[in-house]
Amino acid sequence: MNLVSELIIAKNGLVSISSSESDTRNDTGFNEQIEYLESVTTNLHESVMKVRMVPIESVFSRFPRMIRDLTKKLNKKMVLHMTGEETELDRTVIDEIGDPLQHLLRNAADHGLESNEERLALGKEEVGNIYLDAYQDGNNVNIEVRDDGAGINIEKVKNKAIDSGAITPEQAENMTDKEVIDLLFRPSFSTAEKITDVSGRGVGLDVVKTKIEELGGNIECKSVLGEGSSFIIRLPLTLAIIQALMVELGTEKYAIPLGNIQTIEDVLVSDVKYVQTKEVINLRGTVIPLIRLDQILDVEPVGEENENLTVVIVKKGDKLAGLVVDNLIGQQEIVIKSIGNYINCSKMIGGATILGDGEIALILEVNSLV
Repeated sequence: MNLVSELIIAKNGLVSISSSESDTRNDTGFNEQIEYLESVTTNLHESVMKVRMVPIESVFSRFPRMIRDLTKKLNKKMVLHMTGEETELDRTVIDEIGDPLQHLLRNAADHGLESNEERLALGKEEVGNIYLDAYQDGNNVNIEVRDDGAGINIEKVKNKAIDSGAITPEQAENMTDKEVIDLLFRPSFSTAEKITDVSGRGVGLDVVKTKIEELGGNIECKSVLGEGSSFIIRLPLTLAIIQALMVELGTEKYAIPLGNIQTIEDVLVSDVKYVQTKEVINLRGTVIPLIRLDQILDVEPVGEENENLTVVIVKKGDKLAGLVVDNLIGQQEIVIKSIGNYINCSKMIGGATILGDGEIALILEVNSLV
C-alpha cells in the first residue's frame, strides 16, 4: 500500500509540472505519458484496495454467541438479526470496529430491551429483537445497531444532565430531542441507575464516539419512546487514499475530504446573519452555521474580505456547517499521512498529504469542526 501511495504522489508531481511548465504543456507525448501513468496508478490502486477490503462478517460472526450468553446472564429473551455481513471495509477499520459494536450491542441488550415481564405488560412480543445491519452508501459504509425496546426517555436524560451540571434548566427547556440525545455522547454521561459488567463497566458512549471519529466516521442516535433506539455509524470505505477538495486559506493549502462535502456556495457578506453571536447563513430555507477557518487555524489573512464568501458546505450525519475558504483549487486524489500530535489544533486536522509540487497540505477533520 505504501508503494501505491508513493506512486500517486509521484503522479501528482508530474501533473503539477505539466500544468506549470509552458514547454511541457504543449508536448503531446509527455501528456500522453501522464495520462497513461494516471491510468496505471488508478488500476493499481483499485487492485490493492480489493486486497485490503475485508467482509465485515469477520467482525459480525462473534456477536450471535455474545447475545446468547447475555440472554442467560440478563434473564431476557432476545434474538440478534444480522444483514449485510458481505459488506466490505478497509482492513484497518475492520481491526478497530469490533469493540464499539460490541459496546452498542451490549447496551441494547442491557438498557435498550425491557424485561420479559415488562414487554408482555406493554403488549409486545416477549422476545426482544436486536438488529445489526451493514450496507454501502456511496464511498461510505453504514452500520446500524437498533432494538425494539423502551427507547430513550428524553425527560430522564434532561433531568440527569441538569443534576450533573452538564446543562441548566433554562437550556433544557430550549433543547430539541436530538440535542438531548446527543448528551449521551458526552464524557462520563450515563442514565444507567447502576454500573454493570454488561454494558460498558462505567464507560460511556463517548468512548464509542471517539473511536468512530478516529476512524474518520461519525455516529448518531435516533429513538422513539416505547419503540426502540437506533445507532447509525458511518465509516469511510478506505483510510489511506481519498478524493479531496483542495482549498486555499491565506497562502496555505488544505484538503477537505470529498465524502464530507454537500455543496459549494458563493455567499454575499451582507447575507451573513447572527444567531446568539454566531455567524449563520440561510441556504434555501436551512440555517447553517459559518466556520471561519482562518480564525480557528490561526491563518494570516491575505488582503481585504471580498463582497462574496466562498463557502464549502460540509456534513456530519444530519449536521451541516459552512467552511469559509479563500480559494478553491480543485479535486485531487490524495494520500493521507499521519501527523501524530505535532500541531496544537490536531483534533481539527486529520492528517497531511504531499502535493505534486512537494508542498505539504493539512487535511481538515470535518467531524471535529462541525
